[in-house]
Amino acid sequence: MSQYNNNKENTTTSNTSRSPIPKAHIYFLAYLALVLISLAAMASYFAYDCIGPLTPLFKSELNLSATQVYWLYSIYSVPVIIFVVLGGVLADRLGVRKAAILFTALFAVGTVLTATRSYWIMIAGRFFFGIGAECYYVVLNKILAKWFKDRGLALAFGINLFLMRAGTYAAFFVLPWMAENFTLGNALWIVAGINVIGLASTALYGLMDNLGEKKRYVSFVEQEQETEEFRLRQAFKLPPAFWVISLLCVTYYSAIFPFQGAATDFFVERYSMDTISAGRLAGTIILISMFTTWFFGLIVDRIGKRATMMIVGSLAMIPCHVSMAYTNINPLIPMIVLGISFSLVPAALWPAIPLMVKEKQLGTAYGLIAMIQNVGLFTFPLAVGRIRDTLGSYKPAMIMFAGLGILGFIFAIWLKILEAKGGGYLEKA
Repeated sequence: MSQYNNNKENTTTSNTSRSPIPKAHIYFLAYLALVLISLAAMASYFAYDCIGPLTPLFKSELNLSATQVYWLYSIYSVPVIIFVVLGGVLADRLGVRKAAILFTALFAVGTVLTATRSYWIMIAGRFFFGIGAECYYVVLNKILAKWFKDRGLALAFGINLFLMRAGTYAAFFVLPWMAENFTLGNALWIVAGINVIGLASTALYGLMDNLGEKKRYVSFVEQEQETEEFRLRQAFKLPPAFWVISLLCVTYYSAIFPFQGAATDFFVERYSMDTISAGRLAGTIILISMFTTWFFGLIVDRIGKRATMMIVGSLAMIPCHVSMAYTNINPLIPMIVLGISFSLVPAALWPAIPLMVKEKQLGTAYGLIAMIQNVGLFTFPLAVGRIRDTLGSYKPAMIMFAGLGILGFIFAIWLKILEAKGGGYLEKA
């Protein structure tokens, strides 16, 4: 498979009669756009991961079983599986400005409903939150390609992941303390307020996106692109490497996010920790990846090696879950390794998508991979809850996570074989 040939139109001038725009000016605006869209995503990550560190309190104060708690994770993925491809299509059809504001408003409403502490209203809130947040991430990926294609895209993805994971780390570090000192209800309302602020940040980006297109600061102008009509049969004509990287995505992330959601409760039971300490240990994966993902993104921009990084990251994850469940190892050690793994794979995976598909199909492609990913994120939190409620232990679930890691490693090797036959484009800088 050959790498898609990008449009080489010069984006640093608005027309031939104008003076070239200084590159420093363009990069400043591009990174400002990156910060604005990442603030909304960071707020949504804070909200998504508020369930995990508060699981012991949900069980004790709201009298929920482990399965009921993990439904708050899984219900998030139900609408995503159905609607996220539509989100990608809307990103291609409406343009990123309108789509971003629409989806941010939807996930902000979802966080407000979740803060009520009435279980079925919370379920409804997480349902709407899932539609809005995952569709927003699809739009966000296209925004990054719009501003950073041929300008350090992998580094931009790395910085974006750093900021989003800061939201997750804040959830694990702050929310248990906040809930124990200011009540569970107040903690959930603070989560909702932060997401309303995220909506305001997205609205500001909308103004900036309009400016970027008028002044030709962006890599491509959406109105000038030919947009293909989406049909399911066209989606299945995407290259084989896209489907393999999608399988890697679903297996890898299903071993990370559901584990992270259960980690606080697991550490409380396995190591007799208090909720605050367990939550902060659970956040180690995010803390490590926050400060290393952007670095690996920079390496990808400089030397390539995307497929190799995905192989190494997938392999590193395999022994971590089992060692925490069945050995006396200090859990901080495998958590650090998981954090490094969680930097290597995403830093290489997400910037690889624009190398596989055309610009006018990017929204749809990101929507498809998000849909596939969320099949796993729906299934495995429920599996973890059922295992805990039925067997009284998280240990068998840790074996399940290790098995997912092995599958991810196999798919990463398969991807490298495919891309080598297609010219080695993922390994090139």
